[in-house]
Amino acid sequence: MGICGGGFEGQPKQAARLGGNRAALFVYATEGLENMSFVANAVSLVTYFSGYMNLGLTKSATTLTNFMGTAFILTLVGGFISDTYWSRFKTCVVFGFIELLLRPFPCQNVTPGPGQTCEAADTNQLAILYTGLYLIALGTSGVKSALPALGADQFDEKDPNGGAQLSSFFNWFLFSLTIGAIFGVTFVVWISSNRGWDLAFALCTMAVFFAVVFVCMGKSLYRNNVPKGSPLLSILQVLVAATKNRKLRIPRECR
Repeated sequence: MGICGGGFEGQPKQAARLGGNRAALFVYATEGLENMSFVANAVSLVTYFSGYMNLGLTKSATTLTNFMGTAFILTLVGGFISDTYWSRFKTCVVFGFIELLLRPFPCQNVTPGPGQTCEAADTNQLAILYTGLYLIALGTSGVKSALPALGADQFDEKDPNGGAQLSSFFNWFLFSLTIGAIFGVTFVVWISSNRGWDLAFALCTMAVFFAVVFVCMGKSLYRNNVPKGSPLLSILQVLVAATKNRKLRIPRECR
């Protein structure tokens, strides 16, 4: 694995051609597409839960709140993994595939006739729904925690020019995030309302697929930091060691 500013995995050191704005372009595209999918789901899942899964408005709102909360809380897990065990690039790719493969899908496609009522989703359907939702939350949490850091790694703060480019990077990153959200809450939501959930979820799946493709396309240009470990892990190791050795007697000469 390469070190920031000194090459990347599997290739010799070529600092002059690594990183910079060219590499950041792939990060911008990835963030825009991933956020379009995530935001589109966030603003339309209540309608999906109540209209297709027939969960009721209260349970639908609660399910969405739990999904959103889990997605953002799990960013701590994604950040911990990328800092301690994996590179940020690998974290983005692995969690991106988790998010890609587990999109929810409509459980019903039949409109009830006169005098008929839709039954709420049964236990098996809910199990599939919740499994897919929370694995999506896990996937998006890893991408959201590692992708900004991966982009920031492409600029050297010690270089005056790199420091200025780093400031611009976060501006463009936020711009990409916002553009993706705008498309999500307008175009994708319109598709779900007027063309059906199947097409809307297919569009979200394609967006995440191309997000993973874009982040992989930039691999030959990325500067990848070697994971340096987490301070939290060191603290936990000290606490565990202290707990295991709590009954040890202190030698007399050390008192």
